[in-house]
Amino acid sequence: MGDRRMQVVARTLVSLPPVSLHALFALLLAAAAIFGRHTNLESSGLALVWPAAGINFLWGLWASRTRRDLAVALTATLPLLAVVNLATGLSPALALAVAVGSMAQTAVAASLFRRLVPGVTVRSVGDYLRLGGVAVAACSVGALFIVAGSALDGMAEPLAAFIPWLVRHAVSLTALGSLGIVLASNLRARADGDVPPPLTGARRAEYALLVLVSVVLYTATFGTAAALPIAYITIPAHMWAGLRLRAGWAMLHGLLSGAFLVFFTLAGLGPFQELGPMTGAYVAQSFMFIAFSLSAVLALSMDERRRLIASLYRATEEARTAAELRDLVIGRMNDGVLVAGPDRRLIFQNGASERWLGPGTARPGEIWRRDYEVTTPRGEPVTDEDNPLTLALQGIVTERMDIDLTHRTGEVTHLSVDAVPLPGGRGAVLVMRNVTGERLYQRDLGRFASVVAHDLLTPLTVFDGWLELLEDPDLPPAERQASIERLQRASLRMRTLIRNLLAYSLAKEERLTASRIDVGGLVEGIIDLRTALPGTQLPDVAFTVDAPDPVYADERLFLQLMENLVGNAMKYGRTDGTGEVTVTTGPDASTGQTLVHVRDNGIGVPEGDLERVFEEFHRSENGLGQATGTGLGLAICRRIAEAHGGSISVRNVEEGGAEFTVSLPGSPEQLPEGIPLVSAEHTPRVSAP
Repeated sequence: MGDRRMQVVARTLVSLPPVSLHALFALLLAAAAIFGRHTNLESSGLALVWPAAGINFLWGLWASRTRRDLAVALTATLPLLAVVNLATGLSPALALAVAVGSMAQTAVAASLFRRLVPGVTVRSVGDYLRLGGVAVAACSVGALFIVAGSALDGMAEPLAAFIPWLVRHAVSLTALGSLGIVLASNLRARADGDVPPPLTGARRAEYALLVLVSVVLYTATFGTAAALPIAYITIPAHMWAGLRLRAGWAMLHGLLSGAFLVFFTLAGLGPFQELGPMTGAYVAQSFMFIAFSLSAVLALSMDERRRLIASLYRATEEARTAAELRDLVIGRMNDGVLVAGPDRRLIFQNGASERWLGPGTARPGEIWRRDYEVTTPRGEPVTDEDNPLTLALQGIVTERMDIDLTHRTGEVTHLSVDAVPLPGGRGAVLVMRNVTGERLYQRDLGRFASVVAHDLLTPLTVFDGWLELLEDPDLPPAERQASIERLQRASLRMRTLIRNLLAYSLAKEERLTASRIDVGGLVEGIIDLRTALPGTQLPDVAFTVDAPDPVYADERLFLQLMENLVGNAMKYGRTDGTGEVTVTTGPDASTGQTLVHVRDNGIGVPEGDLERVFEEFHRSENGLGQATGTGLGLAICRRIAEAHGGSISVRNVEEGGAEFTVSLPGSPEQLPEGIPLVSAEHTPRVSAP
């Protein structure tokens, strides 16, 4: 509740209108001037302390934010101080000199402080010292007016008034000015919700003990006629306050301690009474200012230290957060990143780099070493001198250098490497892009172009030849019919090739939607169409379909998959009329997916090709003489299965032939993320290829 009340009070004071603040400053200035006029100690009739200088400076500093407010503050200062000084016994000349001098020094002090301290605050020892310098300069200007007033008043030595004015006003302006600025800053911070943490019980007890010790020391030193003849024993209390209190509280402690000193000295008590009136006044003022400044400087230093430590902690936390974010971003990059020092010791590498280069190459702090063979794309060895890391450590930038890494396992990784030296010879950074897929794609593209050119040109050649033959008007009807059939088969071959190429592309790129598919019904449709298709010259095949288990897949792609598998079983089966094709389904006990088995009793797959039959454009030697093809059918099947989160495999059966097994989702929950279920159940319509 206390913090809330303080915050409400702070917001109320900060939000006061200018008119109210002008009135408040005027009242404070009048009270300070009256108090100062009652602290006469020496024969000049001038005050021992002059708190009005500090209040007037704070008023002018606040008002200097606008020309209008500054004019109001300076204009009000003149009659107010003149009236107070006249009413308390000063001559008209001196009263006017004090008022004009105070007005001038306030204007100079506010202007200089705003220029020297743009933040208009006292947060460091440097700010405090700059305020002290401003006070001396401004009060020197004000002192010239009191010298002039003293001369008009008929003083024998008017210059003697310069030093007392300078000392009294500079001390007041520095002490009260710094305290007021610090308190105003704290007030604005509280109004903005920046509430300091509550004091602990131990800290409260310490502060109470500090107050008690200060009262005892000042009373023992200044409070009795038989006071201690030395004043410096009060200094430890100011050191304590400066080291343990915040700047505002430490300054307030110094100000209240100075009030004790002034009170006792005016009462004729304390060690300064042994001195003459003039000397005693100067010594009292000097001691009060030194004690105040000691507390202020120590407290400001400690506050600055606390801010620096807090800033360091924030910077450390920000650096840690930035490093974590950097590591997260770099760690998730698709490119490999490696940083090595000038001695080739590894500083950092992300997960992609470790996967491609191998974990055995180095750990952070270890010297980089090869665990692989490095060659160019043409197979030429890359020496250590030509290695991108070596070149970068020598200050040479490498851009898009293609290298091949052959690991001990025989795996080959194709990389494109950029290497850049770090500034100041601190090492090098390597950024690697895995282009293995691109290399394979380029290889497949070349094979693709070759196959497409051959397989499309061959039917076109047939077209040209038989069309030329058909132009012969004397061609017998039987040969004409045979030519037409050959043209139909060539056309079918071209359509099949183009259809397979499209299916191969769509199986990878197309967005999928899933539905519940009746496998048995779909296969029956494929068999009916295949056996009824004219011109295929397929042998008689006995079909067995036992597929009660459904699959959840994209209907068009699943149809393409089953057409390829059933078509392969028919093409590469027995040609003597005893061919058999069996299609069955069943659940996978380990994954819950549906297993679709397509089995034939044909030529089977050579053992060396069991792992390669699903590669693009691959055809086994034993099938080349039995049926034509593009080598894309099984690659399409693999893509379709993997696109649904499944797999495909093949094995040879003991009785002869091969069995292909496809694993596909058997329930909607097994569909990969991103494949929506669009219908409850559907049997795709089978159409002619």
